[in-house]
Amino acid sequence: AAAVLVAVNTAVAFAAWNGLPDGAGVPINVLGLDGVRHVGVSRDLVWLMPLVSLIVTLSFAVGARFNGIAAAAKPYETTLVAVVGLLLVVEYALVGRAFDPAFDVMRPVAAATGALLMAVGNHLGKARQNAVFGLKTPWTLADAGVWDKTHRFTGRAMFAGGFVLLALGFLLRDGNALGVAIAACTAVPLVAGIAWSRHLASEA
Repeated sequence: AAAVLVAVNTAVAFAAWNGLPDGAGVPINVLGLDGVRHVGVSRDLVWLMPLVSLIVTLSFAVGARFNGIAAAAKPYETTLVAVVGLLLVVEYALVGRAFDPAFDVMRPVAAATGALLMAVGNHLGKARQNAVFGLKTPWTLADAGVWDKTHRFTGRAMFAGGFVLLALGFLLRDGNALGVAIAACTAVPLVAGIAWSRHLASEA
């Protein structure tokens, strides 16, 4: 499934590369190392997401060969497909902006990130103690019971955060607000999971 998504991402980039009119491309607005803000467009950036998708897929393929990953096989595979799917949506958004400067990039990205959090959160509680994938804190690695409870808690928190973010992706119009929502809905469940693992260990 991940390989198919990478192929689709590449096909979108190829179509955009050939279809963009002269002088068009993905907008760039970055502060350079020289302290000067550089603004313009880049046709080459349509290939960024396919490249990142390929690297992510190959990295997960290598990780799948490590001993112990079978204990978290389903969440691991779900995370791979969800991340590569998110990168495809990001590619769609970048290409959309390249063709239409008024295209709203953040709304589809926020909705896709919410879907990712819900998908991963739904399976995270099934991950058993291993050294490759999961919320690896000193407390979860030291106690299998703390690991299981922490991942069930974090999975539910991620699912809730993803649901909120998915809704906000359809409701909010402001790109800055959506950026903050993406960061908060992604980070809060993970931070809460770390804190919960410490709390569980202190009670053991």
